[in-house]
Amino acid sequence: MHIECPSCKMNNQIEFGENILCNNCKRTFSGHFYKKFKKPLISATTALILGAYGGYKADRYLIQNQRYPLNIEYELTDNCINSSRVLMSNYHQNQKAKICVCALEKTMNGITYKEFQKNEPEFLARFSNNQATCR
Repeated sequence: MHIECPSCKMNNQIEFGENILCNNCKRTFSGHFYKKFKKPLISATTALILGAYGGYKADRYLIQNQRYPLNIEYELTDNCINSSRVLMSNYHQNQKAKICVCALEKTMNGITYKEFQKNEPEFLARFSNNQATCR
C-alpha cells in the first residue's frame, strides 16, 4: 500500500496493505495509492455564513425582548407617573417613575405588543399587579 507523508509529501510503501481486508468484499488494499484530500473551503464558508445569519435571526426574534414602540412606552410610563395629577416632590416623582418602569418591564415580558393591542384590559390588569410588586 502506498501512502503519502503529510509532512514531506514523500510516497511510502507499507506492507500492511496485504493484511488489511475490506469488510464487504474481503479484498486487500495492496497496490492502491492513498492520499489525504482537503475538504472544500466553499462548504465551510457556506456553513459559516448560514450559521451567522441563523444566529442573527434567532437573536433578533427569539432571544432579545421584543419592545413596544417607543411612543407607547413613553405614554404608558408618563400616564402611570402622572396619573394622580397632583404636584409632588422630585424625590416622590423619581420613586414613582422607578415603580412605573419596573411594572412596565415586567408586563412587557409577559405580554407582547400584539397581545397588548388585542386585549388592553388584560394588559392594564397585569400592569396594576406589577406596580404592587415593584413597590
